[in-house]
Amino acid sequence: MRSMTGFGTADREGKRGAIRIEARSYNHRFLDLRLRVARPLQPLEPRVYQWARDRLVRGRVEMNVHWEEMAGGVEPLRLNEESLKFYLDLEKRLREEFGVQGALDMQTLVRLRDLVFLPEQSPDIEEEWTPLLQVLEEAIEKMEQMQDREGGVLQEDLLARIRLLMEQRGRIEAMSKDLPARFRERLEERISKLTNRADMDPQRIAQEIVLYTDKADITEEIVRLSSHLESCEAALVDGSMTGKRLEFLVQEIYREVNTIGSKTPSADVTYVVVDMKSELEKVREQSQNLQ
Repeated sequence: MRSMTGFGTADREGKRGAIRIEARSYNHRFLDLRLRVARPLQPLEPRVYQWARDRLVRGRVEMNVHWEEMAGGVEPLRLNEESLKFYLDLEKRLREEFGVQGALDMQTLVRLRDLVFLPEQSPDIEEEWTPLLQVLEEAIEKMEQMQDREGGVLQEDLLARIRLLMEQRGRIEAMSKDLPARFRERLEERISKLTNRADMDPQRIAQEIVLYTDKADITEEIVRLSSHLESCEAALVDGSMTGKRLEFLVQEIYREVNTIGSKTPSADVTYVVVDMKSELEKVREQSQNLQ
């Protein structure tokens, strides 16, 4: 089992620079991949995106790919000769055509931002893909190691909650065994108080009692509830539980618990049902943290 929250970072020297990758993952129902790739490595962004989609399953994952030029590999500033010619021609035109006084001096020229420039360094893309892939694998592996550690904590917490729900289901099952007899006695008492039983058809009374107690029977719900809880426990024990599967099972368990609560007018059962719903909500919240 693996959490959707994690962080990993890795770095490595490439052919012409240092590559560093930071990977962060958060909760999300689907895979939501966000990439930020340094400009020199942007031609490799589609490969990085496809590789990550094939590797990752679920969650919002943010990956920042940094690039730092190696020391000694930076070329010196260059003169933009076209810009210099433009400014000199502009000075001459302003003086001759418009009568503007003054002249360009060295101090003014060196302050012009576009007069000198730093040539962009672009690494050989094919040479950088191999070290970039190695950094990717290392960063994702570290992120997944953190997800595994948190997944183990979630596994223990969810298993404890599911077993508590199983205990509560057992309490309801024990309390429900004598419910039909108690309902029948209560119904017979009400009929006796409201009517003269001597004037009523005994068979009709028996039919009404059977219908009433049958509506309050929760045997089927208990069986389905037990099956769902046992499936949860087995998957949590062997670590095969996923977030989507747990969300589905929680929904099914909640449906059975809700039906039990609506069919059983017993106050004792109602109290247990309320506790189970509260615990199920906690399990549902935790399921959103699982991949």
